[in-house]
Amino acid sequence: MKKFAASLFPPSLMRLFQAQSGTTEHEHSGRQASPAPVLVSGTPATGPLVLASPHSGHFYPEAFVSSARQPLDILRSGEDSFVEQLALGAQALGPPLIQATFPRVFCDVNRAAWDLDSRMFHGSIPSFVAPSERGLAGLGSIPRIVADRRPIYRQRLPFMEAALRIRHYWMPYHAALANLLEQARNRHGFCLLLDLHSMPAAPQAGSPDFVLGDRYGTSCTPHLTNLAEQTLQGLGFKTARNHPYAGGYITRHYGRPGINMHALQIEMRRDLYMDESTRTKHAGFASLADALTIMVEQVLAHFPSHESKTQSIG
Repeated sequence: MKKFAASLFPPSLMRLFQAQSGTTEHEHSGRQASPAPVLVSGTPATGPLVLASPHSGHFYPEAFVSSARQPLDILRSGEDSFVEQLALGAQALGPPLIQATFPRVFCDVNRAAWDLDSRMFHGSIPSFVAPSERGLAGLGSIPRIVADRRPIYRQRLPFMEAALRIRHYWMPYHAALANLLEQARNRHGFCLLLDLHSMPAAPQAGSPDFVLGDRYGTSCTPHLTNLAEQTLQGLGFKTARNHPYAGGYITRHYGRPGINMHALQIEMRRDLYMDESTRTKHAGFASLADALTIMVEQVLAHFPSHESKTQSIG
């Protein structure tokens, strides 16, 4: 599985990369001065659990911000601020934590690589571009819109800019994530990805504190989803399943219970731990981080022993 990201680049596109001349926004993005696109904390495969924070990145390339139609505070509206920090207590229990350092508004790793709205580019569009309904709505791997459907860019982009972002940001994240999961499953016989996100209040779903997304039971064994939900409810939190968030590309792609790979998306309501208007943590941060740690501790306690490598869970 760890090589699947590299397979996403057709030979024709690789030749374009090699023949590329001139400059792009990517080359002026200040990437050399930026953090690595992906950070992994902890030791891989120490246990069957992997923690991930794909949307908490907050390095915004200067060229991207200057070329955007919206100010930075609007560009940050979809950011899962501090989620990687909420997970530190859980990570201290042993699971590795992977996080993207770049924001989803720049490149969204929770979408398929070539899920792109062709209307945001000028010039010819390669045949391998395959937009989903959300991609056509402007919410693909390189988003066209941000909060309240506001357009991000002043003008159309060259397609090569999208391809370079997929190559230098999307691909490293998925290569690292796939590698972590593969190592965990090879060592323990099974693995579980907890894909961590934050969300605004969702009145249409009764404003739960947590939404657990398992793609309606297809990405994770019910045993693990039930355990996570019961633990959170026991701590006094209100939970919902799959509504309004059932899990995105990451949950769907990596959640394969038939081969003992499980993925559960966890959405945490932002106002429980931060002031959404100022993006600052408040007193609730510590208690929410503790709750996440307790939930992970309970999940780890219910995994089969390391000796039962071929045993399935469920």
